[in-house]
Amino acid sequence: MLKLRDRQWEVFDFNEIFEIKKGFYNKKPPCFDNGTIPFIGASDSNNGFTGFTTYSSIKANSKVGYGKNEPIEQKIYSGNAICVTNNGSVGYAYYQQHKFTCTHDVNPLYLKSKKLNRYIAMFLIGCIEKQRVCFTYARKWRPKRMVKSKLILPVTAEKIPDWQFMEDYMKQKEQQILKPTIERLCKRLIINDILGGVSHCVPIGKHFTLLKFLPKFSVVNDLKKPTMRKVILPMYHQHPSITVLTDLLVMMAA
Repeated sequence: MLKLRDRQWEVFDFNEIFEIKKGFYNKKPPCFDNGTIPFIGASDSNNGFTGFTTYSSIKANSKVGYGKNEPIEQKIYSGNAICVTNNGSVGYAYYQQHKFTCTHDVNPLYLKSKKLNRYIAMFLIGCIEKQRVCFTYARKWRPKRMVKSKLILPVTAEKIPDWQFMEDYMKQKEQQILKPTIERLCKRLIINDILGGVSHCVPIGKHFTLLKFLPKFSVVNDLKKPTMRKVILPMYHQHPSITVLTDLLVMMAA
């Protein structure tokens, strides 16, 4: 099992690890129910998400909501970034997988020497948020202050960030957190006392057959002894995702 205390750690400047960018909007552009581009604000929850806006809305609205408009390229940020709030709820960090736009109260961070994924991002977020206590509304974490901030990370024998360890450690933590939940879900969905059996979908041609194992009782010497009987129920074009989920749950319950 991977442990944090077994690793060697080193101190890095933020700008050694990240390309630190400035957020854009002073005034939030209009958001819509049919929007597809998330707007990230200085929030302490909901992954920083405060609404969905549209490409046309972003293009039409300037930084302050009036006056000279800026090019769309300055307003939309590519995904695979960590957004850190620098004002308001200071010091909260969120992984953004897809493209987004954001307030100037957010610093988008991009790894310099490694392609970011959600596992490495989750590890880095834990390290970044340790510094939350150093900043308040009166002491903002703007980019010019962030470049002077420090980050403590596990390193390899060559004294460079151990990205593989960070990824593997977070995968391990994910499994530790999900395992009890998955086990409870398996018991509820597969070994269901009310339905009394296990259901499993088997593809036959273009159709699916539901194999359902139900308990039956036979009386032998005045005692009820449970046995199992198989019931085949034809089903039509079950969605593949349901079949995959069923197969997964059956395997995990085995």
